[in-house]
Amino acid sequence: MGEKRRYSRMVVRGMSFDVSDGMRCCSGTVQDVSLTGLCLADMTRRFGKNIDVYAVVATSGRRCFKFRVRPKWEEVSGVSKRMGVEIKEPSRAWLEYVQSLESQSVS
Repeated sequence: MGEKRRYSRMVVRGMSFDVSDGMRCCSGTVQDVSLTGLCLADMTRRFGKNIDVYAVVATSGRRCFKFRVRPKWEEVSGVSKRMGVEIKEPSRAWLEYVQSLESQSVS
């Protein structure tokens, strides 16, 4: 199955997240990012069944980004899972952050 991504993903280190479905919360690490998406890893397997939109706060160092996201895929492994999410309305600060990562990876 081929990937249908509009924007390439970049692996990130040291970025964590907190996600909420409106009633429960879960924390984990961000595995990779793009201009309009994130891969949320190390999530508890039971989190977020049949929910269309989540609230995510991603933190990297002193930078903090808040999003509303829509799940696109899930991959379960043991007691944890990864979830690919689409950012509904990426902020200017997020776009600039990802573009700075892209320019670092080119140099």
